[in-house]
Amino acid sequence: MATSTLQIRIDSDLRREADALFASTGLDLTSAVRLFLRQSVIRRRLPFEVVSENPDPFWSEANQRVLRESIDSLERGEGQRHELIEA
Repeated sequence: MATSTLQIRIDSDLRREADALFASTGLDLTSAVRLFLRQSVIRRRLPFEVVSENPDPFWSEANQRVLRESIDSLERGEGQRHELIEA
């Protein structure tokens, strides 16, 4: 199997934190990147949910639950028509 080199630039703090995390699981950074790439190809998508350090509250689990319940209520014909109020 032919190989190729992948070179990336990352923040030094991120590198240090990632090295420590992967070392605690018995992996080095190169093996972790290979694992990520292999799992991405196998699954044909990112192998994890992408999250943000400062997530948008619209996408929070609680808000999504309220939206799903509202949609279900409307689909059951339980919604009430009202005029939009501009603030």
